[in-house]
Amino acid sequence: MGTKIIGREKKYGAHVFDVYALKVELPNGKVRSYDLVTHVPAVVIVPVTDDGRILFVEQFRMGAGATLLELPAGVLNGDAGSEDALEGARRECREETGYDADSIERIGGFYMTPGYCTEYIHVFLARGLKKSPLPQDEDEFLKTIALPIDEAYRRAESGEMEDVKTIAALMFAQRKIRDGK
Repeated sequence: MGTKIIGREKKYGAHVFDVYALKVELPNGKVRSYDLVTHVPAVVIVPVTDDGRILFVEQFRMGAGATLLELPAGVLNGDAGSEDALEGARRECREETGYDADSIERIGGFYMTPGYCTEYIHVFLARGLKKSPLPQDEDEFLKTIALPIDEAYRRAESGEMEDVKTIAALMFAQRKIRDGK
């Protein structure tokens, strides 16, 4: 017998997530309450320039209370995040960096915080970048930063980068871009 949800009550609804109070029956038969955040899916993109740089964005993050260096990313549009992940990655790359890619491929994905949230992030590698900007979201104030590949990995490995989706995406892309594959 596994864990099963036996009750679910919506407590709060927001733009990209909802909060539910769950009643869960555990494998040992005990019943416990859990809070669950249901979040629309998202994408993170590792955009690599022809001259060996990775494009990042700097932006203020409320949860951190600080400006963080991150890879471009965002939630999928449409009802409950129904936008195709590849199209979402292409759109987010253009909105946040001003570049489109000749080649964009999905290289993995992960749950952001599966202990209490359903958010799943698709990881894409973008190459053959060319200028093709889209307007940024009106609540985003981003600064694009291009770092040499070795410098980007040095910062991630040294702990200078504090955004987990950025660190995870760099790890997914490592063999393809750092090791020249």
